[in-house]
Amino acid sequence: MGRIFVHTHGKTREKGYSHLIQKYSERLGGRGVSLVAHSDKLDHDEYLEKIKGMVGGSTLILLDENGEAGTTEWMVDNWKRWKLSSKSIHLAVGPVDGYCEDISSKFPLISLGPLTMTYEMAAVVLLEQLYRASEIERGSPYHRS
Repeated sequence: MGRIFVHTHGKTREKGYSHLIQKYSERLGGRGVSLVAHSDKLDHDEYLEKIKGMVGGSTLILLDENGEAGTTEWMVDNWKRWKLSSKSIHLAVGPVDGYCEDISSKFPLISLGPLTMTYEMAAVVLLEQLYRASEIERGSPYHRS
């Protein structure tokens, strides 16, 4: 079974976001999901190089506003596919200014929707959606259709 790593760039500056990121990370910890917070002292290229170094033969997917987006069911399908994969999946929340076009064209992209949001908010939304997908998979009442 594949593990899922969620990469973020920099420390969470606001306590509210920090609390939610920690909350969902803890909930997902026993489900094969790990949060990897990288130093905000890394510039755009260093951040991506560090992630690429950790990925090795695994799959790197960038979160980008131009990526594929979908419904909750789409996320559940991704969750199931990622968990059944023989490779680990690395989901990278972009740095503040996003990814440059030459980088984003080299990796698969997913989006949390067309709205622009801070990387901290994106991390919260991504982690909550992964948690929601895991709860749907196990049949809990967390998600209401």
